[in-house]
Amino acid sequence: MSLLTSTLSICMHVLLTLVMTVGTFWHTDKQPNTLTPPRLITSTTTTSSSVVMHTTSVPSVATTTTAKASGTSTTYIPPKAATVPSHATTAPLVTQTPLPTKKASYRDPEAVNNELRQNLVNILCTTKGGGYFQPLSGSGIIIGGQGVILTNAHVAQFFLLRDYLVTDNVDCIVRTGSPATATYQATLLYLPPAWIAANANQIKGGEAVGSGEDDYAFLLITGRIDGSTQPPSFSNLLFTADTPDVGEPVVLDSYPAQFLGGNDIQTNLYASASVSTVQKLYTFSSTTKTVDAVSLGNPIVSQSGSSGGPVARLTDGALFGIISTATAGTTTSSRELRAITLAHIDRSLAAYGQGGLVSFLTSGDLVEKANDFNTNIAPKLSKQLEDVLGN
Repeated sequence: MSLLTSTLSICMHVLLTLVMTVGTFWHTDKQPNTLTPPRLITSTTTTSSSVVMHTTSVPSVATTTTAKASGTSTTYIPPKAATVPSHATTAPLVTQTPLPTKKASYRDPEAVNNELRQNLVNILCTTKGGGYFQPLSGSGIIIGGQGVILTNAHVAQFFLLRDYLVTDNVDCIVRTGSPATATYQATLLYLPPAWIAANANQIKGGEAVGSGEDDYAFLLITGRIDGSTQPPSFSNLLFTADTPDVGEPVVLDSYPAQFLGGNDIQTNLYASASVSTVQKLYTFSSTTKTVDAVSLGNPIVSQSGSSGGPVARLTDGALFGIISTATAGTTTSSRELRAITLAHIDRSLAAYGQGGLVSFLTSGDLVEKANDFNTNIAPKLSKQLEDVLGN
């Protein structure tokens, strides 16, 4: 299936009204609007006076290394140190998703998309009913051969509500394919407690607001829903904590569902892909120019449901970020879609004592890590959310 066909397939199933299902009111993940944006450090356009513009250069790809653990490997491209040039970035602004002029250094976007599709997942959480909680649909990407899923914290937080009001009230499953079908069970592996502390009060509101800082989480696949044998390892995906250049083409993949009704989300949810370009670089720091988030223009996947979807560069197909936030807008063409970088996730994990991204994925027993998180940390996070939701 071509990228064009894939993009159009989601549009063919658009419904303009929400549908009530049996005992359940559906919504897709509430992709936070960045009404309080991170600091802009590089841009292809002039920004408003409230945003400080700086310039930076983003390094090229370093030599690939492989880190191994428990018989599996994680293919990782380490970043180089960034330097600050004296000149402003002059890359042209691209406002939609056309493929740039073909260069020898760019991979075929179809090939990159096919690789992402092998690891792309839909995260679907349903409820028995009651309280303020509403079911959700989001996206994620399997990263590493041991079945770890990277997604947003604002998607994975619903795993913390499994026993909200009644035991096993909230059931979250992992779906794959296009249309998405139930495939795996999963458990929380890690979610930054700092993100819950800062955002728990938004769980029962309308549109969530946030910058994307610390908006990541890891799930661990624990088995297949149909009871069949789980594969000994999952497809390895090239990923990097390096950051792309402004103007560099990228592929985005996700399960956008903002304009779909409940029946379609359950039975007819298709993956969609777009080719776009990196347009702006953002930092969450007030003192440094670390690239923590990027702007990706306004592709068709700029919808609720896309949160957690992968963003890969066309130079080598490496995953470098996940879709996290979008500015407010009534149509996809009026929104600016943003992704947080793996570099930000790497720095955040290190700051919270998790050893950085590669160390987190490859050191120790992941099942033990998940058990430790769910025994010692998750209950406190669940209580914060339940206190907001009430009875």
